Amino acid sequence: MSKLFNSEIRVKILAALYGTEYCEYTYLLEKLRTTEGNLWIHLKKLEKENYVEIKKYPSKKRVKTIVIITETGRTEFKKYITEILNLI
Repeated sequence: MSKLFNSEIRVKILAALYGTEYCEYTYLLEKLRTTEGNLWIHLKKLEKENYVEIKKYPSKKRVKTIVIITETGRTEFKKYITEILNLI
């Protein structure tokens, strides 16, 4: 099992993304009830391992940040869930 799953927030990020096409950064921030810095650090760790892709788009007043789970992220998260369920 990947060390990335040792962090509760990274597991929650992948869980939020697993069933969707993408999530906005602000949505994740609100749902996970964490700080911007903490969320960003964990997203960058997931991005470094190719579990998520982070894209930025210009918006009316700001830049919109979108987070997308990759096939690698989807596959590894499914393996993680399967391992957890096998422990029960």
